[in-house]
Amino acid sequence: MIKVLPTVKFPLKLCKGSYKERIAFAKRLNENFFNKLSDKFITKEVPLDVFEKTLKECTPEKINVKVLNYNKQGGLTCFGLNDAGNGIDKYMIYLQKSPYTEGIRLLETDFSLHETSHYFLQLTNPKHSARTVKMYEKGLLEKTENFYNENLYTKKEFKEEELKQKLNDFLKQFNDEEKIDFLQNSRYRMLEEYNAFDDGYKYLDEIQDRHPDLICEKIYAREKKVYNFPEKIKIVAEKLKEILQNCRK
Repeated sequence: MIKVLPTVKFPLKLCKGSYKERIAFAKRLNENFFNKLSDKFITKEVPLDVFEKTLKECTPEKINVKVLNYNKQGGLTCFGLNDAGNGIDKYMIYLQKSPYTEGIRLLETDFSLHETSHYFLQLTNPKHSARTVKMYEKGLLEKTENFYNENLYTKKEFKEEELKQKLNDFLKQFNDEEKIDFLQNSRYRMLEEYNAFDDGYKYLDEIQDRHPDLICEKIYAREKKVYNFPEKIKIVAEKLKEILQNCRK
């Protein structure tokens, strides 16, 4: 059994309250990190190690997090297994470095603060992390990841009835417990993405206002509306409710 170790989750004393309250807490942590990071931008980039050190300083518990180079534009936040392979003991945040200075670029704050939003949201919602690990261990994550990426986390044209039908057909291969785990996981992942996009947009806009001397022309972040997250979350939540009601009967 793979365990989520204390080095990748906040204690319960920090994760109290409703889901909305935990989201608000994660957003406050990301805002504090942004404010501290903003002061580090003397040039158009900050070194990778400064980014990581500042992130650790803005995390209220001793969390094992590594910031690493990503070989393509964008970013990725994921768990890391310990050497024994039986515990999740670290976060790994991948961000693309500037090819010239090896630093994290000011004009990619939408990517970097998007990823740190994921980091803080996962820390404040340890049950979601535990469900993801459970799905990974049972092979359910591998079986469902393509469907999630191709139908939920996608910019493809959204067609409500088509998605409902695809979801119904896809779920037929799973038992009730697997269906519930997948739907819960998908709902929370989309909610997390929606909030992470919000933070990325907000802080890219704000950091350019704080450092007008470091930019030539103001740019704007990627458009999140094309993902139709609110509509997709509603469909997944309704299907989850239907399955839970049938289980209770």
